[in-house]
Amino acid sequence: MVKGRKWCILALCGLILLTPTGMGESSGNDDPPQLIIDQGQGLFVEGNQTITGSYVDEELPAVLSWRIYSGLEIIDEGDLQSSLSQNAHSVESSRTTWAFSFELNLSSYAPCSCLLEIHATDSSGQGEVAQLILFAQDEGMGQLPPRIIFDEESGQLTGTVTLSASSLDDDGVIGAQWALSDDSDISMSCIHTWIAAPESITWNNVSGVLTGPMSSHSWSLDTTNYEDGEYSLLVRAVGEDGLTSPCACQTVGIDNHAPTAMIDGPTEVVEASGVIQFDGSGSSDQHWGREGLVFLWVLDGGADGQIIESGDDYRTFDVDASESGNYSLSLTVADNAGFSDSVIHQFNISNQDPVAVLRIGGQPLEDEGVVTLADEDHWLIECSDSTDTDNDKPSLTCTWYIDGEPIMTGWERQLQCPDDLSESHTLMLEVTDNDGGSDTITVTFGVQGTPSDPMYIDEEEDAGFWMLMMIIAGILVSIYLVFILIRSYGGHSSTIPKWKRE
Repeated sequence: MVKGRKWCILALCGLILLTPTGMGESSGNDDPPQLIIDQGQGLFVEGNQTITGSYVDEELPAVLSWRIYSGLEIIDEGDLQSSLSQNAHSVESSRTTWAFSFELNLSSYAPCSCLLEIHATDSSGQGEVAQLILFAQDEGMGQLPPRIIFDEESGQLTGTVTLSASSLDDDGVIGAQWALSDDSDISMSCIHTWIAAPESITWNNVSGVLTGPMSSHSWSLDTTNYEDGEYSLLVRAVGEDGLTSPCACQTVGIDNHAPTAMIDGPTEVVEASGVIQFDGSGSSDQHWGREGLVFLWVLDGGADGQIIESGDDYRTFDVDASESGNYSLSLTVADNAGFSDSVIHQFNISNQDPVAVLRIGGQPLEDEGVVTLADEDHWLIECSDSTDTDNDKPSLTCTWYIDGEPIMTGWERQLQCPDDLSESHTLMLEVTDNDGGSDTITVTFGVQGTPSDPMYIDEEEDAGFWMLMMIIAGILVSIYLVFILIRSYGGHSSTIPKWKRE
């Protein structure tokens, strides 16, 4: 059972990582946009060139623009919003495809080893970049410098990963080199798309195979040889003539260690109104801290069944403190690399029993008390002063018993005069809350001037009692007088004479 639960949690974590907004939200999907350029890499441009492609998303982009790099400089740029036209069909049922096109004239920039970048940003701030290597040759010019681009954004890396890049000059595919650095100066430079090759860096030749329709270079990187942290991943193209391209640079994270999940919260709580807050912000990754962690909370034991909440901002979890019971709260934290850790916190919300307060005619009575009631048809009985926790008091139930038999419920009732007044009766109040906790008060009562009055004494029985007392007293006095007379008589009698024998 425990093993099955663990796999369930891990599966949920996987879903969370695929849903950035977390499972706790039920709104529609908001995936990052997609950009597609129709032309292939290494395109030769002579004069004017029409560039076409597609934008795919749930709605039109907030930003769609292009720019052209020659070396490290931007030599031209423009906006593509006005060129968008919706296609007749969608790539997915919930997404729409818009086509774009624009004219490029590189004749004024030739010769040029250029790179076209198209940037898109949706209304949620999610972005996408598409790149295209272009060459514009000028008559009489020799070999053009090469260009290189990453085939995709690498992001978070763990274990052994496969990286790829397209490395071209105007003759076709050429060699490439890569480097990984944690130098802070290089990291600052990496905010730009293209940078000059740093002098202090050590380059590694790409020895992988050529793959894909664009003949990309592919190579493996064992990230376990590096400490967890943030790095700059650089690639450059190297031609046979020794010419090199500007460096393409990405900021990547290496993460080979699972985070640690922690829950801070009580284990014993008395039931009350409000909530109990459990804090998971002590959870952390070895290097990356709490940033980027996804939190998955699962609560078991409540009347509403299992409760699940998750997201990257769910660092705390609130539990209704008004429902007593034994609970199990689990927290699973997952990082961007897919590692996760779980912890389970057991806690108990204990019910506080009510305290019964009984009033008859406004007079409070104690348990096992005795009361004589005025000779009337009925009397007001109340339990509204009974106490409990704030959350339970409105739901208290008062049950009234006469001689052990339940006769009515309610906070205020009329106690009818019993038909049988030959003996005393008992009135019991039982106060019960919605968790089954209870308290009772029992009193003995009767009507004044009747045998039911606990203080009632029958006059005939009383006269007989005193008569008996007088007879007993007379007998005792007679015995005492006889004793006195005997003592007196014995005091006047003479002693028997005795003669002394000679």
